[in-house]
Amino acid sequence: MDETFSASLADFPDAVLMAHGEKVVFLNHAAQKLFGASLSLGDPCPICRLVAKREGKEAEQGEFCPGAGITLNNVPLFFKEVGPTAETLKITVTASPIRKDGDRPYGCFAVLRELPLDLLANRAMQLQRATLTSILDNFPMPFFMVNPDLVLTHVNEQMEKLTGYSRDEVVGKLTCGEVLNTVQCGTCDCILKQVMDSQKPVYGVQRAVRDRQGREVQVTVSASIIVDQFGKVIGGFEAIQDITPIVEVQRKIDLLTELTREGILMVDENLKVLFANSKMANIVETPREELIGKDLGEVLTGQHRRSAQELAKLVEQGYQWDLQFCNTMDPLKSSPTKEQRVFETSMAASRIGTSTLICIYLRDLSYRVKIGRELYKTNTFLQNIIQCSVDGIVVVDPKGVPIIFNEGAERILGFKAEEIIGNRENFFKFYRSEVATEVMRRLRSHEYGPPDRLGNMQVTFINKQGEEVPVNFSAAIIREGAKEIASVGIFSDLREHLKMRKELENSQAQLLQAEKIAGLGRLAAGVAHEINNPLAGILIYAEILKRDLEANTQVRDNVEVIIEQTVRCQQIVNRLLEFSRQSLGQRMLFDLNEVISRCVDLISHQPLFHNIEINCGLDPELPQIIGDPGQLQQVFTNLLLNAADAMNGQGKVSISSFPKPGGDGVVLTFTDTGPGIMPAIRGKIFEPFFTTKPPGKGTGLGLSIVYGVLRRHGGAIEVESAPLGGATFTITLPLDTPEHREMPFEMEPGS
Repeated sequence: MDETFSASLADFPDAVLMAHGEKVVFLNHAAQKLFGASLSLGDPCPICRLVAKREGKEAEQGEFCPGAGITLNNVPLFFKEVGPTAETLKITVTASPIRKDGDRPYGCFAVLRELPLDLLANRAMQLQRATLTSILDNFPMPFFMVNPDLVLTHVNEQMEKLTGYSRDEVVGKLTCGEVLNTVQCGTCDCILKQVMDSQKPVYGVQRAVRDRQGREVQVTVSASIIVDQFGKVIGGFEAIQDITPIVEVQRKIDLLTELTREGILMVDENLKVLFANSKMANIVETPREELIGKDLGEVLTGQHRRSAQELAKLVEQGYQWDLQFCNTMDPLKSSPTKEQRVFETSMAASRIGTSTLICIYLRDLSYRVKIGRELYKTNTFLQNIIQCSVDGIVVVDPKGVPIIFNEGAERILGFKAEEIIGNRENFFKFYRSEVATEVMRRLRSHEYGPPDRLGNMQVTFINKQGEEVPVNFSAAIIREGAKEIASVGIFSDLREHLKMRKELENSQAQLLQAEKIAGLGRLAAGVAHEINNPLAGILIYAEILKRDLEANTQVRDNVEVIIEQTVRCQQIVNRLLEFSRQSLGQRMLFDLNEVISRCVDLISHQPLFHNIEINCGLDPELPQIIGDPGQLQQVFTNLLLNAADAMNGQGKVSISSFPKPGGDGVVLTFTDTGPGIMPAIRGKIFEPFFTTKPPGKGTGLGLSIVYGVLRRHGGAIEVESAPLGGATFTITLPLDTPEHREMPFEMEPGS
């Protein structure tokens, strides 16, 4: 080689390589520095081999060598040095053949430059690089680039802020995995590795990166490859979006949707499921992840699908609409009762961008419906108890307005529930305000037992007819916590009880009277038998003496007086014997009206009744009874004689007969217009030997005999006297005497 030419190229600033016969014959200082020990004089020329490799072919002898006549102009090549560093040289080659003896190639002359320096030396490239750097630095999202080994070659300012690393610390020194520190870095899930392997970009992949302080940042990543002018992959880039605010909102929404008791489902305009919360998954018994993408009709009911479809159509027409309805769904597979479930559905649809979103909320009402049914049953049961109670039950609110008035209260007081409930004025018609005030005072006092409770007390109400109704009354205050919400009063009618007590007292008095009469009867029977014998002797001897005396003599008149008085004594003795009887005489079926009529016909002709009017109101349908008509005639005679004596032979006697209510007996009344009977002696008139007549005018046995006869017939007698005079004797007789109902009876003659 010409020494002058070699000397002139030795210090040339660019690397110069000359080859002959495919062997390196010249390297200037710049070339020696560029290649170092990896290339020496006499080594094979690397240009042919590198060009063939770039073309992806096996180089044949001289096929790509400039010495064979090929010209290269700024062709980028990669040359891997030999040595401990084994770095790859990125160079551009400009080469042309050296010709000798005309056009025959003799060798090659090549100028080599490092690729970055070559690019920087190009003004257009410098402008493009500056523009690209400006774009990357001002890119609104964190952005970085890497070489094929994932070493960072560029990071923008947003990336520095996101990671906390400066570009001087990382560019050319750290890999993207060392800076981002994601779970996927260094694995087969590395996005840039996948992108460069597949040469396909990815968009919007969610990742969690960690900054320099180890704080987790939620991001989405979009990545693609970087290729050179020949389409070869020389690196990759990622654009990162910080979605921390969005993730926080999503987490809050997820938290809300998980905390709610409603099942939530979101579907698109095609009715495909986009979202479902855990409650909805429980309702339909399907995992959440399996619900996504399913048709709404597969998840819920046909009714839900039809309603959602209608809503979607309305939204497409420009309407905003929502819908609410209740429906049933099949029971849970795990449900032991296999009862249908009841849900309240709320559905709303809205247009978001070009899509329609339909939100469906399901609220499970099954438990409420079940509780409601049980509550209804319980309320119905309690209402039936309240209404069926024989006692009256009244409940009023704190203002004294009645809210419950049961059938027992209606029966006792005569008011209808609709007249009392809600009507405070009618309430105080039967429950006087002073009584109510006293009851509430006692309820709130400790003097009458535990507070809010009042035991039995006797109170008088006024029924709808204005009559006083004695009741046994108890009350209580109903509270919710410390608040009074109502008060309840329970009362029972004492009228029947008091009547029964009075009848019992009367029965006890009658029993005592009967015992007295029985004892006196036995005494009277003994006395009568003892007196009858001497009386019979007196009467016999008086008759004999009367026959022996002359007529119209004073002595004869005296004897007649003796006879008359003796007969009178015998009558008294006979009455005593009659009083002492303990059983019926004749027992037959007879008509009381006929007995009363015969008695009236017989007695009305007596002188004592000439100025007395007797009126009979006898029921022609009066049922016949079984008993002794003779003894009952004596009863009626005694009552009429007593009435005549009481009226001093002037006045009116009214007699009536009618069936006893219930049809199990008859009732007779004897009413006179005499002076009446004073209350002080009313309880004594049926006692033996009790009389208000002067001595010699009465024996006091008449009403005692009446009492005894009626008692033996299973009947009773009561007397009432008006304040202005007059007395009424009321007789009740059964259709048959109880102690003789099993005995045979005789028919009254002619009946």
